[in-house]
Amino acid sequence: MTKELYLALAYVILINLTTFVMFYIDKQEHRRHRHPHGISTHIFMTLAVLGGSLGELLGMWAFHHKRHHKEYLILLPIFLLAQIIVAAVVLNMYFSTDVDVHDLVPA
Repeated sequence: MTKELYLALAYVILINLTTFVMFYIDKQEHRRHRHPHGISTHIFMTLAVLGGSLGELLGMWAFHHKRHHKEYLILLPIFLLAQIIVAAVVLNMYFSTDVDVHDLVPA
C-alpha cells in the first residue's frame, strides 16, 4: 500500500473515532444537565458527510443516543452507503491499473 492509502485509512479511522467519542460526550451532557444543549445536529451531520457516518451510527447504537431523530435514522445510512460506494470505486481504480509489476522492476 502506498502512503496515500495509509493516510486515507488513518483519516477514516480518526474521523469515525472522533464522532464516536463526541456521541459519548453529548450523551453524558444530556444525562448530567437534563437539557437539550449539547453538540448540535449540524456539527454531527457535517462530521458524517466528512466521513464519520460509521462512528455516528456506532455511537447511536452503543450509547442509545439520538435513536429517535429521523434525520439521523435516514441520513446516516445514506451517507455511509455513499461513502462505501466512493471508497469501492476509488480502490477499484487504484488497484486495476494496466501496469505490469515486472515492467517496473529493473532487470
